[in-house]
Amino acid sequence: MLRYIVFSFFMLGALSAAAQQELMLHTMPDLWHANSINPAFFPKDKKVAIGLPGYSLDAAHSGKLSYNDFLVKDGDRTILSFSNAISKLEQENEVFADQRIETLSLGLRFGKWAVQAGHANRLNAFIAYPRDLAEVLWNGNGPYVGQSKNLGLHMNFYDWNEWSVGISRHSERLSLGLRIKLLNGVSTFQTDADHSRATVYTDPDIYQLTLQTDYGFYSSSIINAIDTSGLGFDIDVDDVAAKLFSSNTGTAFDFGLEFRPTKKLSISASVLDMGGRINWKENAAYFRSEGTYTYNGVVFEGAGIISGTDSLDFNQQLDTLNDIFKFNKFAREYRTEMPQRLFAGATYQLNKRFQVGVSVFAQNANNVRRSGAGVSLRWQPLRWISGGIMYSVNNRSAANLGLHVALKPGPVQLYFASDHIPAVFNLRGQPAANLRMGASIVW
Repeated sequence: MLRYIVFSFFMLGALSAAAQQELMLHTMPDLWHANSINPAFFPKDKKVAIGLPGYSLDAAHSGKLSYNDFLVKDGDRTILSFSNAISKLEQENEVFADQRIETLSLGLRFGKWAVQAGHANRLNAFIAYPRDLAEVLWNGNGPYVGQSKNLGLHMNFYDWNEWSVGISRHSERLSLGLRIKLLNGVSTFQTDADHSRATVYTDPDIYQLTLQTDYGFYSSSIINAIDTSGLGFDIDVDDVAAKLFSSNTGTAFDFGLEFRPTKKLSISASVLDMGGRINWKENAAYFRSEGTYTYNGVVFEGAGIISGTDSLDFNQQLDTLNDIFKFNKFAREYRTEMPQRLFAGATYQLNKRFQVGVSVFAQNANNVRRSGAGVSLRWQPLRWISGGIMYSVNNRSAANLGLHVALKPGPVQLYFASDHIPAVFNLRGQPAANLRMGASIVW
C-alpha cells in the first residue's frame, strides 16, 4: 500500500495541474462545448445542440519536473527511480490539477430564448509539499542525521458531479446566460491549515529518532481509518467512480454575456461557480495526530520500504510508531468551497477567413489565485474546418503556444484544443499539460 501511495503522489506531482484555463476554447463560441465556460454562448443560427462526451485537463507541477525524470535506463531496461526527480525539486513544491469530464448536455433555442441542461464530473486538486518529504520517503533518514526534516504535506482534493440547468436570452447585439448547478460530492481530502506540522529528527550521536506531529485532515469517502502498524490506509473506493448522487450536496451559479457592438466585433465575459460549496455529510470525518516520540538507534532506508525489498524487521518499530502516529478519528461534517473562475475576451473578424482574439482568465482555488492571458489567430479555409494558434502567458510560464482544430461536417462538431501544445506531443517530457476535446451534434 505504501508503494502505491508514494508512486501515485509523485506521478500526480509529475503531471498535475494548473487551474483549468481553456483560453483557446473561449475564442470559439460557435462550438457548443464553449457553452460550458460561458452560458451565453449558443451556436449562431442553431436551434438544437446535443453535447456528446467531452474531456479537458489542465495540469502542471512547479519547476521542471516531468515523467521522464522518474525513468532511468538500467542496461536494456527502464526502471523507476526517484533520485533524479528529487534533484529537480524546489524547497517548496506545488501541484495543481483540474479535470472535467462532460457526459451529456442539451440546448434548445426558442426564438430569442434558449434553455440548456447537462451533467459533468469534475476533479480539482492542489498539493503543496516540501522537498524534505520526498527526500525522506525515498532516501530514509540516514543521509539527514543531525537535520530536522519537514514532512508537512498540504493537500486539497475534491471530486464532484454537477447537474446543471440554465436559460439564456439572445438578441442581435447582446446575449445573457444564467446557469444553476446542483453539486454532488463524490470524495474529498482536505488538510487542516491550522494543524499541518510533522517533522523527523535523527540525533547524530546515538541515532535517536525524534518524531513530532500536529497534523489533521478532513476526508469523505476516501479514507475511513489509518493503521500505521501496516503503513497503510484503509481507503474506501466502493462506488466512488460511479457515484452520481450522494448526500454531499451544494449549489453554484454561472453567469455570462456576449456583446456584439458591430458585426465583426464580439466581447464576452463569464463568472463560473459563483458561491459554489459542498456540505460533506456522507462518510465525513476529521483525523488528528498529535504527539512526540523518540526511539534509539533507528535508521530506516526509505527506498527499501517503498520498493518492498528492505530486509530489516520493522515490526517492533512500526507497532511503536502506530502508537505515536495513530490518527484519532472524529465523525464531523464540514464544508468546502469550489474554485471560482472568470473568463473575458474579444474576437474580431478580419475577413471571411481570419479572426483575431484575446482572452483573459482568473481563478481562485484553495486561496490560491491564478491567471492567464492570450492572443489568438483563427483561420477558416472552409465552412466546415478551422484551425488556430494562440500565444499565452500564465503564472507558471511566459511562453505557451496553443493550437486548435475544429471540424464541422454537417451537424457534427469535432474539436481538439490545447493552450500548451508541446505537452500534447511530449507529455512525459513536460511539467505541464493542457488539452480539451469533444464532440456534439447541432442543427
